[in-house]
Amino acid sequence: MINQVTTNPDQLNDRATAIQIAQALDEANNLAVAEYTVAGAIIPGGKVFLKTGTAGAFTLPQPIPGSQLNGGNDGMVCKIIALDAEAYVITTPANGINGNKDTATWSAAVGNNMTLEAFNGVWLATGLVGVALTEV
Repeated sequence: MINQVTTNPDQLNDRATAIQIAQALDEANNLAVAEYTVAGAIIPGGKVFLKTGTAGAFTLPQPIPGSQLNGGNDGMVCKIIALDAEAYVITTPANGINGNKDTATWSAAVGNNMTLEAFNGVWLATGLVGVALTEV
């Protein structure tokens, strides 16, 4: 726990690192930025921009359950944004979005986007603009 008092220097260093990571994630919320110009697998995290010039099909892996400090993805935010007016489709493993959906389909408009937050091995859709979620 970050708020516990300790006199162990190793624990103080670990705690300081944990606080720095948490602050960086909180302040920037999305440190990574990636642009995809061809369809394929998306590496989740940060802001993902899609600009393929055609309706592209992408895959998104399920997040790893657990704290980011322990190798999991809980709390990771991934915002996927269309830079061109294409009908993108993103699929996840079964029930990978909201626990009961696995496909996100974009209407063809610049700026359409989807914000996902990882928790317990599932992507939770916290924002959808021009994107519909379905189950295959």
